[in-house]
Amino acid sequence: MRFMVVNTIHLPDVDFGDHLLRPLGAEVISARGRTEKELIDCTARADGVVCSGPVQPWTGRVIRSLGNCRIIASLGIGYDRIDLEAATEKCIVVTNVPDYCIDEVSTHAISLMLALNRRLFVMDHAVRQAVINFVPPNRSSVDRVIRPIYRLQDQVLGIVGMGRIGTATALKARGLGMKVIACDPYVWDAVMRSHGVDPVDLDTLLGSADMISIHCSLTEETRALFDDRVISKMKPGACLINTARGEVVEEAALIRALNDQRISGAGLDVTCKDPLPEDDPLREAPNTILTGHAAWYSTRADSPDEFWQKAMAQVALALQGRWPSYPVNPQVKPQWLKAWGRRT
Repeated sequence: MRFMVVNTIHLPDVDFGDHLLRPLGAEVISARGRTEKELIDCTARADGVVCSGPVQPWTGRVIRSLGNCRIIASLGIGYDRIDLEAATEKCIVVTNVPDYCIDEVSTHAISLMLALNRRLFVMDHAVRQAVINFVPPNRSSVDRVIRPIYRLQDQVLGIVGMGRIGTATALKARGLGMKVIACDPYVWDAVMRSHGVDPVDLDTLLGSADMISIHCSLTEETRALFDDRVISKMKPGACLINTARGEVVEEAALIRALNDQRISGAGLDVTCKDPLPEDDPLREAPNTILTGHAAWYSTRADSPDEFWQKAMAQVALALQGRWPSYPVNPQVKPQWLKAWGRRT
C-alpha cells in the first residue's frame, strides 16, 4: 500500500468513505484512541488521520510523535483539543467540517429559546402532575405557575459568536420578529449589520439581552467565559442557551444564578461532562432544559455524504498533494505545499 490512513474513531456501523482512498492506494486502519498513549501507538506511521478534535487529546506530544503525517482531519466543526501550533510546526494541515449541521444547531437553539420563553416544560409538568388548566378565569394557575411570559417580539436575543451557526440563529430570530444583537470581536461590524444584527460589546449584550445564545468556539479566551462575574451582568430574568461547548459556561456559577432566580432559565445542549453523570447538579437546576448534545442531529445531517465522509474527502485531497478545502491552520500552507504538494 502506498499510504496508511488511521481512523481513530472506530464506529463499525458508519461509512466514513474509505472508498474515496482506494484509488490512491491507501490502506485505512480503524483503531480507537482515547488517551495520548493510544493515539501515539496507533498513528505513529500514519500518512493521514481521521479524528474527533473536540474529544480526543491531540496534544503536542501526540502530534510530535507522528512520523510522516500530512493531515489531521477532524469530524464536525470543533477542533478544541488539537494543538494547532504543534501541527503547524510538524507541517501537518488540520481540517474540520465547518459547514456541518448549521441548520440543525441553529434550529435547536431557537427551539430552546422558544421553549424557555413560553415555559413549555413548566406548563407540561404542571398539567401532568396537578391537572392544572390555564384557561381563564383560572388566573391563579397563571400567576402561580407560568408568570411571567413576555411577547417574543418584545424580546432581545443576544448572540455570542457570529460564525455560521450564530448567524443562522440570528436570521431565524429576526424572522420571528425579535431584535438581535451580537458580540464577536473577530467579525466586522458591517458584516453583522448586513444581517440586520446590531454589533455590541459583551457587557452591553449581557445587560440588554432577554435571551443569550452561545455560539462561540472553545478557546482559552472563551473557556469558563460565563462565570459568576459575567452571569451577574446578565439582565435580571434573562435566559442562557448553549449549543456550542459546555466548557464556555462555568456550570456551578450558572446553577447558583438559577437557584437564586437571578436568571430565569437555561437551555443546554452541551455540558462540561458529556454525557452528564446521573448525580450532576445540573439535573436538579430549576427551569433548565437539557438535551444531551442532540442539536447536531437530523436524518439528513447523519447521512454519510453530509457528515461522515467529508473528513475522509479532506484526507483524499491531502494524499494527492492537493491543499484541502477546510484548513483551520492555513498558515501552514506554504511549507505544506513545499513538502507535500503535487509535483505535476
